Amino acid sequence: MTLNEYLSAAAARLRNGGRVYLCPASLETVLAARMLKNEYGASPSGFCDNDPRKQGKHLNSLPELEILSFDQALADPAAEFLVISPFHSADIIGNLVLERGVAPERVLNHHPVERRKTCARFAQNWMITDSSYYCCCMADMPTFPHDPSDPEKGVETLDHVRNGLIDGTVPLPEKCLDCFHNRESFLYTSRKLNSFNFSFVGWCNYKCEYCSANQPDRKHYNEKFHLEEYLTALERRDMVNDVFSVLFATGEPTLNEKRLPLYRHCEEKGYFLDVFSNCSVLDRDLLGMARRSPVIIRKSFDAGTPETYARIKGVNRWEKMLENVRQYVQAPYLAFNPKYLFLPGVNDNETDVENFVRLCAELKVDFVTPVFSFLDDSYESSEQARRMFKLLVDRLAEEGIFTANVDTLYSGSYHQLYQASFQP
Repeated sequence: MTLNEYLSAAAARLRNGGRVYLCPASLETVLAARMLKNEYGASPSGFCDNDPRKQGKHLNSLPELEILSFDQALADPAAEFLVISPFHSADIIGNLVLERGVAPERVLNHHPVERRKTCARFAQNWMITDSSYYCCCMADMPTFPHDPSDPEKGVETLDHVRNGLIDGTVPLPEKCLDCFHNRESFLYTSRKLNSFNFSFVGWCNYKCEYCSANQPDRKHYNEKFHLEEYLTALERRDMVNDVFSVLFATGEPTLNEKRLPLYRHCEEKGYFLDVFSNCSVLDRDLLGMARRSPVIIRKSFDAGTPETYARIKGVNRWEKMLENVRQYVQAPYLAFNPKYLFLPGVNDNETDVENFVRLCAELKVDFVTPVFSFLDDSYESSEQARRMFKLLVDRLAEEGIFTANVDTLYSGSYHQLYQASFQP
């Protein structure tokens, strides 16, 4: 079944008086709730999430829907669930069915899962670059070479390596042995992927010093790479789950010459298209897609004032960027996820933090991602940055905005600091 077929089935149950909860409370389920309402004339019974910080609260963009714990929802013996997460679907289904004993038919998109001693990243999502595959961004991460000019061969290699790592027939790289993700994980017995990430280093119209796309003009770099062809190859090998996310993070993706066939493919298949963009250019094709199909835009703000923004980004595009963001967020099927990356001595001050929070409230943002530094732990030693990180988390909470970490991209020390920010 496709995402739309699951939403149609959920709507039929809801119209007949049933209770269907979307799990977890996330960017994807926000979009699913909007699609349910606009396309099928039904609203979910609410959201379910394991995070106690979210339980009993409401999202800014959908204030009528409460976030419940699974215990609360399961007190209703007729409650049903639709699980939509590119990273945690197998975990949630495993928790419901294998640990709590919920009948599989109560999970509308149930697929058999198993519990294995394996890295959660192996099971969930993989990224492709111009020369390798990998499934996390830790320092000295293990990578596996491939030929980017042949999607069929590349996907065959991915399938072999991924399943071999899970089953133990491919030796576990030394770096993976002590990884904090290397634990017992639920995964689909079908070995289907929840997401696929395009992570080619493309060209960008910004010059952020911390970013891998801060390179000389590489405008034609991506012309040699295949995008939707990789998705087609994954589909032919039956590696794609029916609720699927495609992350597109290649410099500035909206300037990529080959983006339009990828957009069309994701819309045709009903995939979540997840784009990292600086939003200084309004991509009308992406905006049009977000009026018909689910799109997530992740935007690295990293500032609350035009002056700080220009200093970090290397260009003075604050007002134009905001104008474009305000247009994007009007699209019914677009979820906007701002990121704030702390640069000590630059944006770790109350003025930038407070103005950023004000903007997020104005834009009715549901989730913000606060980080210390892109793939670098060195900034975490700044006491001022850590204080401002805590201030940001607290001020967002006061505005009813949740913070979400990026568990695919950042280190164990980042996760410890992220969790510590919620302590009194």
